[in-house]
Amino acid sequence: MASPVETISATEKFLRCLLRSGLMPPEQLQSLAKRYGLDPRSPDPQPFVQYLIQNNHLSQFQAEKLLAGISQGLVLGPYQVLAPLGRGGMGSMVYLAKDTRGVPLSADTLHLMHSKGSMLVALKVLPPKKARQEERVLARFQREMELCRRVAHPHLTKTFEAGVIDGIYYIAMEYIRGGSLHHAIATGGPMPVPRVASLFSEVAEGLAHAHQQGLIHRDLKPSNIMITPNGHAKILDLGLALAEGETLPTDKTIVGGKGYVVGTMDYIAPEQAEDPTKVDARSDLYSLGCSMYFALTGQPPFPGGTSVQKIMRHLREYPTPITDLNPTVPVEFAAIVEHLMAKHPSRRPANAEVVRQLLQPWAAQDTVRPMDVSPYATDADLLHAIEAEHATEASVWESFSPIVFAQSPGPTKDRSGVSGVLVQKRSGSTEHGANVTPPMPPPSLPAPTNAPVRPAPPPLLPAALPISPEAEPLPLETNPGLPIYLVVGGIGLLLLLEILRRL
Repeated sequence: MASPVETISATEKFLRCLLRSGLMPPEQLQSLAKRYGLDPRSPDPQPFVQYLIQNNHLSQFQAEKLLAGISQGLVLGPYQVLAPLGRGGMGSMVYLAKDTRGVPLSADTLHLMHSKGSMLVALKVLPPKKARQEERVLARFQREMELCRRVAHPHLTKTFEAGVIDGIYYIAMEYIRGGSLHHAIATGGPMPVPRVASLFSEVAEGLAHAHQQGLIHRDLKPSNIMITPNGHAKILDLGLALAEGETLPTDKTIVGGKGYVVGTMDYIAPEQAEDPTKVDARSDLYSLGCSMYFALTGQPPFPGGTSVQKIMRHLREYPTPITDLNPTVPVEFAAIVEHLMAKHPSRRPANAEVVRQLLQPWAAQDTVRPMDVSPYATDADLLHAIEAEHATEASVWESFSPIVFAQSPGPTKDRSGVSGVLVQKRSGSTEHGANVTPPMPPPSLPAPTNAPVRPAPPPLLPAALPISPEAEPLPLETNPGLPIYLVVGGIGLLLLLEILRRL
């Protein structure tokens, strides 16, 4: 006679999964179960799960994953993953996480301590599968890990720590509550001039600091500018940054090069489209001008078209005048944007500090806004606020899987042998790129430094298109296999059509 098969209740399965996750030690779980009066044989673990959530022992995301039998990927060294925040470049994932060490990593991060014994961070993680399959992706992420630690400024996202644990590469950053400039314009329409001037004077201030550290951002755009709850600007993402004077890797797919364009085509400077390694601080100012254009009109300077067509327009055409699309913008303010978007770098402002000074008089009309201080007394309050935002998106947790780490040990283990900040090493990084041979600039491009800004000719593009949440341009790397002969052929056809149009 066959022996009876042992059955395990759903509650016991949940308890085993929770212990495997490393989110809490056995002693704590035993104490909580006893306090609740839990019967491990219960067929329904949901009441106990809700008890753990309500008493801030688990987040909604953690609970959903544990109930689904997923125990890995909720703990990385001292960090406990609380909720997904978004997807970063290079296939990385960004989570809200809690640093269980309970000690701020630098003196200027004390204000981020919401409660004794923990600190919330945005944890950017490179999936191990990505790192193994694509060497260039790992090189890019390692590069971002190094460069992001060079800057420290109120209008740049802070990086607390970058390292590797059990072969998992991560960056622990300041968690910024708010939304991107792109989202703000997509949902609220163009901003008034004083608001734009105030935000971008802060962006210019942050850029000035990065440039002083020898870093060129190379991917400044509305989706990389966060607006805090109090209305201040924070620049995100140094994944494409280039350090002045650095030794470039031979692999063009890492930082770009002649014939391999990196950046976002709606906001890329003409010289960066020609060769992404031949740029300086003024290239970021062109992108800043394009982003201001978007904030004032609700569309990028050259909407629509393919990546190659956008490159040609940045090189050869002038966008529809801002005042045609938004008559409330004074001609004098529109002239500042035109100055920033000059085709040749020598025609743009000398540096970001000059831009800040140009914008300050216009920003003076904006409401004075205090710097942000978290209104949440505890980590739990902030987490509940984030979870409430996702309450209408029932599938958000299911659609955002945690990274499956090689190991998922609990915080009680000694991690000193495997956790640490990486030493600075030069490798290389990009975020968007593809093999592209950009068209040659027009012969009239060089100009004397003191030459006046040439007025924009009649618009060559259709009238403004209504902005929508989907309007954010796809990076060129969304089609990384674009054959070089198709790109060159496309440019030739466009040039032929332009010649015929002028006959």
